[in-house]
Amino acid sequence: MAKHTLYYQRICAIRQHHLYLTYTRVLFPNTVHKIPQLPLVLHYFKRDDPQRFRRNLRVAPDTFDVLLPWIETHPVFESRGPLPQLPVAHQLAIALFRFGHFGNSASVESVAQWAGVAAGTVVNCTRRVIIAVLEVHDQVICWPTEEREEAKSWVEIVSCPAWRGGYCFVDGTLVPLAEKPGFHGEAYFDQKSNYSLNIQVCPCFYFIDASDIYYSVDHITQPAHYRLCYWTHRQYT
Repeated sequence: MAKHTLYYQRICAIRQHHLYLTYTRVLFPNTVHKIPQLPLVLHYFKRDDPQRFRRNLRVAPDTFDVLLPWIETHPVFESRGPLPQLPVAHQLAIALFRFGHFGNSASVESVAQWAGVAAGTVVNCTRRVIIAVLEVHDQVICWPTEEREEAKSWVEIVSCPAWRGGYCFVDGTLVPLAEKPGFHGEAYFDQKSNYSLNIQVCPCFYFIDASDIYYSVDHITQPAHYRLCYWTHRQYT
């Protein structure tokens, strides 16, 4: 009788252990200590230090306050599970921080450590904010107005008058040369210790129905009077 009782107890113990292994995702949980920067940005920088707030989220506090009411009532922020979502302000801040950084700083793990949340939460917050903002895209996203002329003047000073309208963005790539050019060769020496051409594309928006695109083939260290610019214009109807 004692043997049967011992056998039964062992079978029950094995069954309980099997159930534990079946329904437990992490057998040896690891506690990650998190000291988030998110409350510091939303509570203190937003109120007392707008410059640092903008450095983190790439928008001014007033812009953040205007955007938040437009998206916080979107159904995507309604929880469909047993646990509530983060406040919409926190989700918007996480997404803006991720949008405003690049490289290692924009990785999911880095943003999660900055916000004090899980990596999956960063992905979910970003997805929800994108969905909500796209719904009100035409109402909340527009071209700059007050800073437009200042930006145009800066572009003209650092480049050439033909590029004045290219205040929105500039992108380009380096094309390595086989050898040093014989004419002003040192001007083609780039930061990667190669001789190359810098090909840039710059959209320039003057009116809603027009766009000018300049193709510049030169190097950033090359004098302005050596620049070779090709100008094309396209009307949109």
